[in-house]
Amino acid sequence: MITFNSIGQLMGGVGLFLLGMLLMTDGLKVAAGRTLKDILERWTDTPLRGLFSGAALTALVQSSSAVTVAAIGFVNAGMLSLERSVWVVFGSNIGTTMTGWLVALIGFKLNISLFALPAIGFGMFLKLTGGDTRRGAVGMAVAGFGLFFVGVSILKDAFSDVANIIDLSGLAATGMMDYVLFVGIGFMMTLLTQSSSAAISIALAAAAGSLIALEPAAAIVIGANIGTTSTAMIAVIGATPNAKRVAASHVVFNVMTGAVAIFLLPLMLGAVELIRSSLHLQPDVATSLALFHTIFNVLGVILIFPVAERLTAWLKLRFVSLEEDLGRPRFLDKTALVVPALAVESMLMELQRLQEISLSIVITALDPVPARHQDLRQRLGVVETLSRTIGEYARKMYQAELPPSISDALMHPYRALQHFEEIARIGAELPLRRAERPALDDETEHLLDVYLRAVTQELKQMTSSDPTPADWDPKRARIHIKEAYAVLKQALLKLGSHGHLPFQQLESTVQYIDHIHACGVRAIKAERRLRLIRDAAAGVKSQDQPDQVERTDDS
Repeated sequence: MITFNSIGQLMGGVGLFLLGMLLMTDGLKVAAGRTLKDILERWTDTPLRGLFSGAALTALVQSSSAVTVAAIGFVNAGMLSLERSVWVVFGSNIGTTMTGWLVALIGFKLNISLFALPAIGFGMFLKLTGGDTRRGAVGMAVAGFGLFFVGVSILKDAFSDVANIIDLSGLAATGMMDYVLFVGIGFMMTLLTQSSSAAISIALAAAAGSLIALEPAAAIVIGANIGTTSTAMIAVIGATPNAKRVAASHVVFNVMTGAVAIFLLPLMLGAVELIRSSLHLQPDVATSLALFHTIFNVLGVILIFPVAERLTAWLKLRFVSLEEDLGRPRFLDKTALVVPALAVESMLMELQRLQEISLSIVITALDPVPARHQDLRQRLGVVETLSRTIGEYARKMYQAELPPSISDALMHPYRALQHFEEIARIGAELPLRRAERPALDDETEHLLDVYLRAVTQELKQMTSSDPTPADWDPKRARIHIKEAYAVLKQALLKLGSHGHLPFQQLESTVQYIDHIHACGVRAIKAERRLRLIRDAAAGVKSQDQPDQVERTDDS
């Protein structure tokens, strides 16, 4: 029967192994932290380089989860694109097979007293003398390396003792359902330890100790490979859509690779034995498992390679946020670039959509209900994204050979974009400025309300369903806003001069109405720019001139 000693050995072996993995991974991440960042930023510009970078970094830090989470972090921060990051993730699956090779080729053949124990002592010496420096991090990694192999040795001995006591021949995997059962065991082991390397090493130790046969051990390795996706899924809770797409690519790759490996398991194990013999590797189950782990991950990369671009395109349609959805151009068509008149019309329609979003920020910000201000920052991001896209489209048009009327029209989009971006930025800050202003007397509050309603009315008319409503006139709108602004500002200055409003409160209130006034003025200028684009494209001479538009009401 199993003794407490055997149970203690198993628990102690797993504990030492996990502790060694933790120290080794944390130490290597600190020691190679800058290298990790540099490689992810600079060496992922092609699929093959991204694949190699992911594999090399994972082999270096001994944790595919660490590399995957790092890639997700870079994507989340906007420092790495989705297209680059997926190849880093695919490469990390190959790099994580290094742990299996360490266990198979070194761990079970290592003289603990000759190598592992001195490594622990030397590593701790470096850590104690190096402190929080890079040398200390290297020392922690070396000590973890030694503990890792001590744990592997104890695990092997413990599993050998258990194998002598218990007959587990009934658990041999003989069919698909048996394979699925052991895959589930591997998945749960990884989920509990949050380390596929730990689960795979335990499977290697169990197989080397004759506790389980090669086929069930291979199925556990497949399950551990799938289970490692749990770390990525946890890491993207609350992250950006692109980060979630990276995690989804990790799940797709590992599940697809695992499904193929389960279905072809007998054939793959046969191929493993042939390759092992041809490479003159050790004829033991641990080496076969390490080779199997490498082969099925390489097979996964081969299978994903022809469909990776389509997978990325498909993922871009998933986890779409409000900001991304609104930030995607609706009317810009690359095929229209060959027909300049159509391209200008497409750009104008997109500019009108941008106008509606940017002015809606100000209209919402002027609403007295705070609950309606929650998505202003998101809408600001939409304006900035869409503005860049329209600007790039206009640049491509400008590079083409254009008729004079179209060339004249392209003078105006950039200034309109500047106005819309500034309107959105100011508008997103208005609720904060509103909160800073003091309460005023009834008469001045009424004048402020009249002013806010004047600005809101003109902005709403500007963004009505008819892009140029016949009853809306830019000059009349400018006068309407300016008059309400002048009356309000005079009342505020009167309060200040009579000592009814302290200087700081007067200053914050005047700044508040000045920002609103700036939004109204810029909105009118931007609308005039849109009309100039429309008139120039139609070959109609406009009464407004560009320099007159920008000089109008700069106060």
